[in-house]
Amino acid sequence: MVKVARYTNNPFFDEGQVIILTGASSGIGRAVCLALAKYKPKLAIIARRKKKLMQTANILKKKKIEVLPIVGDIRNREDREKLLDFTLKKFGRIDVLINNAGLGKSNLILDQPEHEIDQLIETNLLSLIKMTQLVLPTMKQQKSGLIINMSSTLALLPVYPFAVYCATKSAVKVFGDSIRQELQNYGISVSTVLPGPYDTEFNKVSGLDTNAIPSNQVGNLANDIADLIVKPKKNLIRPKSYSLLVWVTSKSKSFGNFISYQIAKMIDKGRLVRITKDEGKQFPIEEEMLLQPLKQR
Repeated sequence: MVKVARYTNNPFFDEGQVIILTGASSGIGRAVCLALAKYKPKLAIIARRKKKLMQTANILKKKKIEVLPIVGDIRNREDREKLLDFTLKKFGRIDVLINNAGLGKSNLILDQPEHEIDQLIETNLLSLIKMTQLVLPTMKQQKSGLIINMSSTLALLPVYPFAVYCATKSAVKVFGDSIRQELQNYGISVSTVLPGPYDTEFNKVSGLDTNAIPSNQVGNLANDIADLIVKPKKNLIRPKSYSLLVWVTSKSKSFGNFISYQIAKMIDKGRLVRITKDEGKQFPIEEEMLLQPLKQR
């Protein structure tokens, strides 16, 4: 009999199961890696920045976690296939995929260059869909598995300086809701994480002043994401206070529009402050890379 995926409080995760996590070099990705250590998994992690990725890997090794670090860009087909192949060769199976890699860019749609739109869609949506599709045959054969996709509360509270970003994260949620129905009879669960603002590099990379948006401690979010591997949930909204906010705004269109507008004004203010501060300055190398058209890389 095929095991049916369930969303209950009954743990199904055993020590030594294999987890793939993308975007592991910093921010939420690194924090989730560290939070997962308590479950003693085997981790295959990927990121573009070798130095930061290896820092994550070394921390995990000190915690006696078996880890496979792979330097690569999840947007590239060859790197996705390398991640899958190396993981299966080293660990023999894939139990959990955490699609964490993502990119934010605050920009008005009237001003946003086409290559930046392409980067957001390829990083946040296309690579996530393709990476999910890549691991599913293995999970189907095992008759078990868990997909965790990173969306955003901005998928539910869309704001104008992040229009394309919000669109990608909304699509991630819809994608998760759709494949959940398709995969449940194969014993494969799908969880979508919808975080609010946290203290990561997101503001800096997206072009916001780092102090413009109030943020929460990423360690708390990481622990809740890690716990999904033993208690899968369809949707995880964090911080918890945002669950009430999302529920209230869903019941009142006028209140929802008001809240979205207030968030948008706060983000746009942070964007303008950042632009003012950066006048006459050069972007750091890592940010400059993100601003280059994909075809030029």
